Amino acid sequence: MNGTATTSPPRATTSTADRPGLRAAPLLAVAVGVGLAWGAATSGLQTVLPWPFAGLANAVGPWVAPAFVVGALGRRPWAAALAGVLVCFGEVAGYYVTSDLRGFGVNPFWVVLWAGTGVLGGPVLGLAGWAWRRAASLRLAALGAALLGGVFLAEGAVTYAYYLGYVGDAVVFCTLGALLVAVLGATAGAARSARARGVGAAAAWLLLVLPLGVAGELVLHSVLS
Repeated sequence: MNGTATTSPPRATTSTADRPGLRAAPLLAVAVGVGLAWGAATSGLQTVLPWPFAGLANAVGPWVAPAFVVGALGRRPWAAALAGVLVCFGEVAGYYVTSDLRGFGVNPFWVVLWAGTGVLGGPVLGLAGWAWRRAASLRLAALGAALLGGVFLAEGAVTYAYYLGYVGDAVVFCTLGALLVAVLGATAGAARSARARGVGAAAAWLLLVLPLGVAGELVLHSVLS
């Protein structure tokens, strides 16, 4: 002992926003690749998925879920938003190119329509994925979880239950939506130390997200009718 006071070095802390992630350029490249692959896969899955899962290859929820996943990989919110758009554009391209190669006709109206929905939904779901993983605020992280789950819940209730009357598909979508809200709420970056709070916060956001999702579904069906 020499009488000199010593202190331990401060522990390094990593904030939610500082966790490793992809820079903008590789993130956008991944977005295009994921979009093309999922769009092509969707074309093939439409003819092979059994009831009551066939709707998963012909619906908005599974279409925007990859934008959420890719957005969660990014470091910056603006890159996550742009990546979400590129995922959706890639899906449109991959789907219709694959469908054309399989001998199905391609209607330009549908190409423009789904590309337009990608402009709207892509950045929202890309940002939702980023917020779920990286937002320091539990409220924002929970909102990200609620947005993805809410898409499935709204689609199950409006498209499959109300418009189509497909009870089996509606149950599948609503079950997936509820599971997504619970699992993503519990595993959000800002909620890992308080899982119950994360689930509760995500569920609370459904009071806002679900009405907006239902309104979006109604608008989409009015355009398609």
